[in-house]
Amino acid sequence: MRQFSPQDKLLRVQHILATELDQETVLMSIDAGAYYGMAGTARGIWQKLAAPISFAALVNQLVEEYAVSPEACAADLQRFLAHLEQEGLLRVE
Repeated sequence: MRQFSPQDKLLRVQHILATELDQETVLMSIDAGAYYGMAGTARGIWQKLAAPISFAALVNQLVEEYAVSPEACAADLQRFLAHLEQEGLLRVE
């Protein structure tokens, strides 16, 4: 699994179609022919990735929003972002 550094700038890719449906964000990748649904924390992270944000800043924002330790947040975020990147939904600068 890829390890993101604190300085890595993260940004969701722009070629994904997205719509809000109830309390979920539904994404469609025409290139991959795949649909994705994001709710809860995943949806909040997706929204934060609309503009470039460093991994460290994203962890800090999530720690402030949720009752989670920085270490646990960073570990869970590493896995989630690696999955987004693997699916072609995340750009890292």
